[in-house]
Amino acid sequence: MSEPLISIVIPCYNIESYIARTLDSVFGQTYPNLEVIAVDDGSKDGTGAVLDRYSEREPRLHVLHQNNQGVSYARLNGVSASSGDYIGFVDGDDLIDPDMYERLYQNAVHYKADISHCGYRMVFPDRTDYYYNTGETVLQNRKRGISDLLEGTNVEPGLWNKLFRRELFVKLLQGETVMDMTMRENEDLLMNYCLFSESAQSVYEDFCPYQYLIRNSSSSQGGLKPHILTDPVHIGELLLEETKQDPDWYRLAARYYVTKLIKAATVRQGFSSDKMSEIREAAHKKLTAFLPEYLSLPGENAKRKLMAAWAAYAPRLYGLVHQIYSHRN
Repeated sequence: MSEPLISIVIPCYNIESYIARTLDSVFGQTYPNLEVIAVDDGSKDGTGAVLDRYSEREPRLHVLHQNNQGVSYARLNGVSASSGDYIGFVDGDDLIDPDMYERLYQNAVHYKADISHCGYRMVFPDRTDYYYNTGETVLQNRKRGISDLLEGTNVEPGLWNKLFRRELFVKLLQGETVMDMTMRENEDLLMNYCLFSESAQSVYEDFCPYQYLIRNSSSSQGGLKPHILTDPVHIGELLLEETKQDPDWYRLAARYYVTKLIKAATVRQGFSSDKMSEIREAAHKKLTAFLPEYLSLPGENAKRKLMAAWAAYAPRLYGLVHQIYSHRN
């Protein structure tokens, strides 16, 4: 009997120089039963043509062309078009080691997990950083999985180092979750929250087969744009509302929310001064309003509370000190 089909969804936007290399990496997997859904999200360069040429020699590649809708739409449109029992995601300018999906699948079966995930390595032009490559294996029920996701412990907020059972996507595809498809920053965290909320058990093995490649023109290296500050704040508001039923989740969602508010309320450079002032003022107003509740949360770290109060009562000084510290480090 053949192994279950794994569908790997690759959102693609203006990456004509990288996508063939990524596809070679994916089709080099030791797991034998794969299909790849590459979604060209309205690219303005030759990405779509590269995908079409590649599909002529690789029957396991299915190419979707759509108007530019953003990465979340591209991913879910890819899931909708797929046929796999399991779903994985790869960014179209990254690479994966040959055994990544075989090991993730084996863990999913062995531990009866709805989500199987792993570490990754961030590849810079002059170095490689591992997150974290300890070899540790951690089982996570629904409670712990969401807690680890919100805290950033044993769950990387990206979608690209995970293998998901297909059934987890039903509510997402039907629009019955907290997911906001317009988000362009931290949108992976929100989609992961929706998926981990549907998962009874997940398993994390800390090996690092996913290569997150940093290049000068990549989105992670681009200049500061308004949505980089405002999207995470909105996601924090969504998570606060969603986690009210669990005090531990709510505390972690509040920590995330306050962290993003502090960044937006104290940032001092990046784009036009008028827009910057507008974002700072809105974030500072929200931080000041939420601060009493945050300071009253049991179990939250005292140092984090102190930093939040500092940012709320002296945002200019906080931003200046943070800027100096960042330059020194």
